[in-house]
Amino acid sequence: MTSTSRATKRTDPEVVLARYQAALEVELRDALGDAWAQTGNVPIVAEPLAEFAGQIEYHLGWRHADFSPAKSHPGKLLRPTLLLLASELAGGRVGMSDAERADTVERALPAAACIELVHNFSLIHDDIEDGDEERRHRPTMWKLWGIPHAINSGDGLFSLARMRLWKLVDHGVDPVVVVRLAALLDRTCLELCEGQYLDMRNEGQHDVTIALYLEMIRRKTAALIACATEMGARIAAPDLNAVADELARFGAALGMAFQLRDDLLGIWSAEQLGKTPMGDLRRRKMTLPVIHALETANAADRDLLLAFYSASEVATDADVANVLAVLERTGARNRVRKALQREGDAALAALDAAAGTADEAHEARDLLASLVAFVTRAAQQ
Repeated sequence: MTSTSRATKRTDPEVVLARYQAALEVELRDALGDAWAQTGNVPIVAEPLAEFAGQIEYHLGWRHADFSPAKSHPGKLLRPTLLLLASELAGGRVGMSDAERADTVERALPAAACIELVHNFSLIHDDIEDGDEERRHRPTMWKLWGIPHAINSGDGLFSLARMRLWKLVDHGVDPVVVVRLAALLDRTCLELCEGQYLDMRNEGQHDVTIALYLEMIRRKTAALIACATEMGARIAAPDLNAVADELARFGAALGMAFQLRDDLLGIWSAEQLGKTPMGDLRRRKMTLPVIHALETANAADRDLLLAFYSASEVATDADVANVLAVLERTGARNRVRKALQREGDAALAALDAAAGTADEAHEARDLLASLVAFVTRAAQQ
């Protein structure tokens, strides 16, 4: 945390993410229920379309592979929670009372569901493109029903997201604001696709620069988080462009920090991510520490890295140990730690600028700052 940031009351991230979980789950189920009621009421196609709906609801954790109901595993719901907290903060910035901020959060729920459905549309397509066979300890959609059905279901989720966004009008949001939010969402989805393209293009390449990698994760990871926090602000305080801009900057910096944290933990503390120890090295994943090392290593160490990342056989413990030694000699871990801390500082600075001195904004500000503190903790490990 920067020395200029106001003191933050630490809150466990699980507590922050649980703040709106129940409301978000209801909103997501309503989003799909409303859509199926509009499109699936022709008797001759009701049964086969129930399978289409079942595949999407399987991906969301609501059904088993045989379409029987499952205990919901909604994931972290990070992005929609950020949207609602940003809405709460922006409402506080304009002096809304507790009751008025609660009403604003309620009004923003369709946008939060929209963001979560967009995220899940991207996950389905990512699983196909990356060949991932499991997500949340269950077979991925393409693994169960094939790539064509998974692509179609991902496209369906994108449409469901847009349909829910328009529901904001029914919740009293100015239609002009909703149209602007839709334009923001479309630009963000294009950035997501650009980021995924860059990620696939960079696979197997050994000349990826630090700057190119950071641009890739800015699009693939940070863009949707920035979209969520900006949306929340514009719903609550549509006339305060400066606050929306600051919260967009906050979201972008937080998104970058999340990815840099994963890059660090994926090598040095993978068990915190539920992954195999040093799993990113064993999978020969080209993340920021490795790119830093390639750019700064001496000739011998660079040759060792290139040989390791060009090999096709299973990485041995000795191979991994040699790569770890190169990362240590080049100071790659410390460089990524510093980059992570810079993003965390940028996030807090933007957050403080958005909250200003309004007492009504400080609770939401502190909850968001707790997420920054959680993410940047990896810079001290």
